[in-house]
Amino acid sequence: MTRIDYTRYVNTNIGTIGHLLQATAPNVLSPHGAALIAPVFRAGMKDKYLSDKIFGFTAGSAVLMPTCRKGKPDYMKTASSFDHDLEVARPDHYEVLLEDFEIQEKHTACRHYGVFEFTYPDAENARLALYVPDCTELYAENGFVYATGVEEFSIPVTTVLYVDDADVQPFDVLLPNPHTPEKQEAAKALMITFHTDKVTVPFALSSIGKESAKQAFDRDVQHKTYEDVLAECKDAWNSVLSKVRVTGGTDAEKRVFYTALYRATTRMRNYSVDGKYVGFDGQVHDDGGFGYHVDDGIWDTYRGMHPLQLILDPKAHRDTLESYLRMYKESGWLPRFPRLGGNAPCMIGHHTVSILAESAKKGVEFDWELAYEAAKKNATERTMLPWRDGEADELTRCYHENGFFPGLEEDEQETCARVHEFENRQSVAVTIEQAYDDWCVAQLAQMLGKTKDAEYFLARSLKYRQLYDEKIGFIHPKKIDGTFTKVYNPKYCGGQGGRMYFAENNAYIYNFAAQHDVEGMIAFHGGKEAFAKKLDNLYVEQYDGMLKSTFLMQYPDATGLMGQFCMGNEPSFHVPYLYNHCGQAWKTQRKIHELIALWFTDSPLGICGDEDGGAMSAFLAFSAMGFYPVNPASAEYDIGSPIFDKVEIDLPNGKTFTVNAEGASQKKKYIQSATLNGEMLPSAKFTHEQLMQGGEMTFQMGDRPNKELWA
Repeated sequence: MTRIDYTRYVNTNIGTIGHLLQATAPNVLSPHGAALIAPVFRAGMKDKYLSDKIFGFTAGSAVLMPTCRKGKPDYMKTASSFDHDLEVARPDHYEVLLEDFEIQEKHTACRHYGVFEFTYPDAENARLALYVPDCTELYAENGFVYATGVEEFSIPVTTVLYVDDADVQPFDVLLPNPHTPEKQEAAKALMITFHTDKVTVPFALSSIGKESAKQAFDRDVQHKTYEDVLAECKDAWNSVLSKVRVTGGTDAEKRVFYTALYRATTRMRNYSVDGKYVGFDGQVHDDGGFGYHVDDGIWDTYRGMHPLQLILDPKAHRDTLESYLRMYKESGWLPRFPRLGGNAPCMIGHHTVSILAESAKKGVEFDWELAYEAAKKNATERTMLPWRDGEADELTRCYHENGFFPGLEEDEQETCARVHEFENRQSVAVTIEQAYDDWCVAQLAQMLGKTKDAEYFLARSLKYRQLYDEKIGFIHPKKIDGTFTKVYNPKYCGGQGGRMYFAENNAYIYNFAAQHDVEGMIAFHGGKEAFAKKLDNLYVEQYDGMLKSTFLMQYPDATGLMGQFCMGNEPSFHVPYLYNHCGQAWKTQRKIHELIALWFTDSPLGICGDEDGGAMSAFLAFSAMGFYPVNPASAEYDIGSPIFDKVEIDLPNGKTFTVNAEGASQKKKYIQSATLNGEMLPSAKFTHEQLMQGGEMTFQMGDRPNKELWA
């Protein structure tokens, strides 16, 4: 049987034009690899696909740019125009013609090393400019270049490159600041002159130091050709991508799907080298055989990316759990946005507990006592302030005592000095998202037999309900005295991004945000019929005579808009599946197909919001397969409507779970009947345990809804 190369279905240029904020990049790396190579486009240009030039290629702390220019490197003059029609952009391999110099560039990478290959027009003009922003050390010795630059949180990363017998000249240069290009910053650079028209430059990197980087180079890449490393990277990607095999659908849909799998399994990046890593305490530690996985944005990724990796890459998922508990031991807190040198206090909530509770519910073996200790400390001692970290404050204590995080009137002066000057209190969002975290803590406590703790956190997880205001039919912020704010517009209140009360959205989204308490949300909205009507209105509610552009000025994260629903921001992801819970599952089936067709396409515009390291792609991957974890820590999946005739998922226990939906298409999107291993499915959900048992879930598809199914 011919082996399928699934990397050919991955188009890393999908999403490289942003709808409003950030775009993706055509990154080359292996799954969870620390060595990431990407083209460097015009500084400050967020729509990377539209850059007119390439200014270099990243290699750890260094930026490499092949050129034919002599003398001192010049960042602007060594840049080259390029043509996307003369480009290959895959996860394992990138290739492009640098037109100004007629240089063919290509690169590949795997784990903590990679290889560049440059083909010059002639040997007389074969040069390489090497820039090191934030440089702490740069020198050449015995055919090697040692480049050390400071990564986030002042953790230096050393890149060791082999340049053979080339001539190397050091220079001081000026580089544009990537965020404010008009400002230039001093940097170190080399101009490397070769004596052949075809050059291979391998490299390895390490955050442990230059000796570690050199050892890694000698062991892992020194004797490998470009084709060797390419084969390693390709095999690594195929080992992940081939775990899901789809039949049917168009080639474009397959490219969208497998590109989503690629983006959802690149992180977290394993920075351990030789079994060692630099921890949050700045010390070198042994990794215990689990690696050291960082670079995560958990507010985004707990919803779908971590659940997907638990199915497709369970070892990496387990290794990540180990890394996050080590971070707790080294810093005193579970991570929220772990970076190489420490935790970034981004966004809201302490959602690492969701990943822990989900893993526990799904049978992962782990030190659950220590995990619970960390989760409980987060829930009882840590501040809930957005974009802040540390011990609890007076606003957090209000949540502990009363079950809600307090807000202010819009014209009221801030009283808490620790509140972030831009991100504000986000009081309603903090309340609901912390309530979800409390529910997750309760699940861990219950599993460990800590009954009183479980009862306490479960009760606390439901106190968010007091924010529902029956008079207006919306979640409504409360002040510290327990009264609702007097002036309140659910659509427009809260300032930029709604940040006084919400996180990047408005009340139309946060009305449905309690993933752990869907039945409770249905009840306080007036029952299933009323809840369904509220969902219907979400997709058509307009801007009250306001220009759409004006609305987006207030809510720049709300891309992929359908009424007030925004496909381009994470708190919306589970909302289309809520029709399942009010007896109108056919509307979930319709919406999923509509959302995928509109907002996930095989083009540079093909991701409708900030990708956020795989979060949005995980939504697409799950939804294209036909199901999604509305509440990840429940260990249940809600059924949507697959876009392929057949989806086969290889499970870590050696079994296969198959979703059959013959004839599935934009027209035949409605499920007429559903069975799991021959038995009728009684509801629009199934469990992770059922998934792991393998077998077949079969849908009979039709072009008109079966409104009685799961009604």
